[in-house]
Amino acid sequence: MTQTRIEFNSAGFREILLSDGVKNLVEETANGIRDRANANNSRGGEGFEAQTMVGGYGGGRWIAFVHTTDRDSMIAESEDKALSRAVK
Repeated sequence: MTQTRIEFNSAGFREILLSDGVKNLVEETANGIRDRANANNSRGGEGFEAQTMVGGYGGGRWIAFVHTTDRDSMIAESEDKALSRAVK
């Protein structure tokens, strides 16, 4: 039986995690969640917003989050679960 040795290439993985392709995928996913949350929002106001940035976990990678922008969207989430339902 032949053994295969796999060497972890940290620089290569970091390059992938910080690539434009990964950024676009993360941003596209967050924007989809934002759009669904806004569609679920019957309370009005500014609604939900998506942000994409480089996070520090594991040496850095693209992350995104969706958040409320005003009192109406906070109520839409707390009472109607507009954002929570958008993630499922």
